[in-house]
Amino acid sequence: MRVLITALLCAGSLLAQETPDAKAYQAAYRLKEPAAKLAALDRFLVEYPTSNRAGTARRELIAAALAVDPKDAVRRTKAITKALPPVDSAEMNRFLAAELNGAKKLPKDAERAARLAVAQYTWEAFTAQAKGESPSRSRYDGQRARMNETLGQALLARGKHAEAKPVFLDALQQNPSFGAAALALGDILLKEGKGPEALGYYAQGMLARATPESRQKFSEAYRKVKGSAAGEQEFLDERYKAVFPSPLHAEKYGKSGQRSARVVLAEVYTGAGCPPCVAADLSFDAVLERYSRSDVAVVMYHEHVPRPDPMSNTDTVARWKWQAGRGVPTYAIDGNATTGGGTREMAVDLEAKIRQTVERQMLAEPFAALKLTAANDRRVVRASISVTDVASDSADLVLNVLLLEKELRYSGENGIRFHPMVVRSIASFPLKGEKAKSETHAFDLAAVAAGLEKHIADFEKYDERHNKEGKFRFMEHKSTVDPADLAVVAFVQDVKTKAVLQSVYAEAKP
Repeated sequence: MRVLITALLCAGSLLAQETPDAKAYQAAYRLKEPAAKLAALDRFLVEYPTSNRAGTARRELIAAALAVDPKDAVRRTKAITKALPPVDSAEMNRFLAAELNGAKKLPKDAERAARLAVAQYTWEAFTAQAKGESPSRSRYDGQRARMNETLGQALLARGKHAEAKPVFLDALQQNPSFGAAALALGDILLKEGKGPEALGYYAQGMLARATPESRQKFSEAYRKVKGSAAGEQEFLDERYKAVFPSPLHAEKYGKSGQRSARVVLAEVYTGAGCPPCVAADLSFDAVLERYSRSDVAVVMYHEHVPRPDPMSNTDTVARWKWQAGRGVPTYAIDGNATTGGGTREMAVDLEAKIRQTVERQMLAEPFAALKLTAANDRRVVRASISVTDVASDSADLVLNVLLLEKELRYSGENGIRFHPMVVRSIASFPLKGEKAKSETHAFDLAAVAAGLEKHIADFEKYDERHNKEGKFRFMEHKSTVDPADLAVVAFVQDVKTKAVLQSVYAEAKP
């Protein structure tokens, strides 16, 4: 199983690199034939031993060697790690073990490499390699958990279930997001006849990283233990809240004397299959908790980046194209866009930065006045918007009206289960230089749901990036709209400068 090196940004495409080592690495990386790739990576490491791509190149080298001859991959890893400090050596040994586990090759060598990785990866070695920088305990714990998960899998491959069990428990204690460890522990406990205990770990594994396989494992275990599928989703809800609590605890905002009449708009481009979107999603959960909707309106555009997302739709895809963003997560505060995310633990620092931006923007005067009402008869949400006092002469102003579902429940690949303020439909009206304007827009809920389903169905037939062969299928179709859980946000924006003049939020209760 190849290791995915995820940056803090799930970009749609890689930025071109111009340095000689980058060009050499990319040339080697793109080679398809394993022997040729192996030779090219050997040359790269000789010519650029201090490149910041050397670590990645070493891993690619071992992967290529394994494709040619697994024993050669073992020999090369032993030779390479002799010249590396303990932490780098541990990571190389873990990588070899993971590759051998995934390929089901040389199980004894996989166990040996995994045990060596755990032995080498100590806090003392980690702090020594920090070289004067403050070592991150959370980063250490996360990588230590990965070392244990890999060792546990190697032990399982050799039938050593009793030895693997405490190793998996240790991994999950360090980081509960290691889904493979949780699923493996569920298998072990189920074989021991401990069905209810196993069920909790199957749920944890599915919630940590939902895949068709992890969903099936959990569902089968749930029916076996409970006797039916009744209450399955509620069980997952409770398990999620217990195992994956938010690291953020937002205090309620207290208005200052300088607070203006502006309602700050926070637009978040995210994806259920985007690992670094976790920090951004949790940060904006805290924004929703800290501020009232008369202070901050949050809207979440789900995108098919980097993986397909069933909460995406034609309007959010078009909005992302208009935003011309580099990757998700991207968040725009009153039109000023920023990128970047990270792990659950990194949400604490990210939320602090977002809070500063939001509260600074709260002091800025709005450049328009908005009033909004939303009537909902369970078939149609009728939004009535009044725009007045437009303090801009721009001919590029547009009134955007968004229908939101206030919470969707969906477990995707990044482990977030509850998704607030999901944009389901967008209507836009040019102001054409007018200083005041009134609009009424009817969101036909059956038509909105039909549009959502069509987008998903069309995606499953063909998508240029993710589904050219038409074989991909979503784990769920999130095309049903709950008429009892809706809201509307309206805002005036300059489509050229992207500056937001003012925003407004309204509940759309039936």
